[in-house]
Amino acid sequence: MIYRNYYITINSNLFNVLELIVEKHNKHLDRTDENRISMDMAVFFIHFINYKKSQVRESSQNTFVRIPSKTLNLFLRKELKKYKDFLVKHEFIKTIPYCKTNNRAIGYKVLHSRATQKVTENTYDVYEFLNKKYETHLFNEINKIENKKKKAAERNTKHLTKWLNGDEIQIDWKKALHFINSGSFSDDKKLQYSSSVNKIRFGQWHYSRSKNDNRLHSNLTNMKEELRAFIKHKEDKLVSLDIKSSQPYLLGGILNLFKNKDLSTLTFIKEGIRSKEVRDKFHSLMNSILSTPLDSYGIELYIKLISLTDIYTYVNDNLSLEFKEKIKYEANENFYFIKPNSKKQSGKLVEKRKYCKSLTLEYMYCSLENYSKGIKELKRIYPEPINKFIHDFKHCKELEIPKKKRKAIDKERIEKAKKLFPKFLQQVESFIILDIITKELSKKHPKMFMATIHDSIIVTKKHEVEVKNYLKNRLFEIFNIPPKIKSEDWTPSL
Repeated sequence: MIYRNYYITINSNLFNVLELIVEKHNKHLDRTDENRISMDMAVFFIHFINYKKSQVRESSQNTFVRIPSKTLNLFLRKELKKYKDFLVKHEFIKTIPYCKTNNRAIGYKVLHSRATQKVTENTYDVYEFLNKKYETHLFNEINKIENKKKKAAERNTKHLTKWLNGDEIQIDWKKALHFINSGSFSDDKKLQYSSSVNKIRFGQWHYSRSKNDNRLHSNLTNMKEELRAFIKHKEDKLVSLDIKSSQPYLLGGILNLFKNKDLSTLTFIKEGIRSKEVRDKFHSLMNSILSTPLDSYGIELYIKLISLTDIYTYVNDNLSLEFKEKIKYEANENFYFIKPNSKKQSGKLVEKRKYCKSLTLEYMYCSLENYSKGIKELKRIYPEPINKFIHDFKHCKELEIPKKKRKAIDKERIEKAKKLFPKFLQQVESFIILDIITKELSKKHPKMFMATIHDSIIVTKKHEVEVKNYLKNRLFEIFNIPPKIKSEDWTPSL
């Protein structure tokens, strides 16, 4: 393999059109002319917009990503304006202005019309830099940023990140790229997926531990689920061990600790929460809940739902007929046909359990002022102590101010309060998986490969049974509720 510093995946048709336009622009300009356009910088600019977009959850072709000009000028050697104007003029990118009210940077998106001017079928190729000095400059600047993130992750998660720095993880990139190119994905998604494959192919690893959710983010967590099947640890097949219905399980576990008045475990978990605002809110609720009578029956009912049934199937079985008639049509025993919200949209088939999972997660993540029919259904189905705990975690005094009288700062505090509960569940999950279970396993088996994708632990097939049992037993020790652990082999479905 030829050594290169930095790898970029680019749509072949977009590249061909860009190359022609850059050549035409530069044709009558002297090599020292400041108006010349560098293919390296133009390609990188387009790549970086796509890269930042790939990090946005639920992004679409219409999504603009806001990137600070300071960052772009660093990579483009203070020539951002020149390249932005050139790419906008020739319709490779589109921008939205800086938002002064919220202090939000200029937004960018790549225009797909250029990639669809097909001379040949779209492919997604690795770009080779023309100017090696610029490539080195780019690599060094990006490395400075990446190394800060990596060092922060390594402070507490080196037992996992150590496996991301060598050649332990390999990908069958030829089969992976064939899977992408032969799939019915949009050009936008094909580019994103091809890029994620090439990064692992060439050992370009990124990882960080977010203060927001305390999770360990890496190339693996950002990769499309189906593509993970092409990854191995050297020659060993991998398997992921997932906590089934993890967030409802963790919620049930926390409430079980309150029911049992297990102050020592509650305090232990509270100290593992890294976000001060989430930790303070949980501490406040601990004092309130432990000092008042508790609805033990409602908590026990929820725990039974978590341990003896599938919570999402239970939600589906208890949706009212009135709700089903107003929101969706039943297509058959396994799917709902979801009615469109407007005439411009088309209805879609959704598997029932998947629909109820999204409804459950929406309830956990939504505002207290969300009065949709789906949220009302969840509140009706859930036992009252669950509803009360979720409500109290999201509540803030600004919600008591009439909507018409709310100031910008009130709205901002309400928005922050809304996010506290999902952050809480994510931070508890991360603490248990990253700082307790995988750390203990690493001390027990220092040479055993391990990786994580949020609530999943990934190990080689030969360690599956041992790690699965350890995960199951350790979660039971902490929460006194038996978890369900699902094994999933990473094998391609070709």
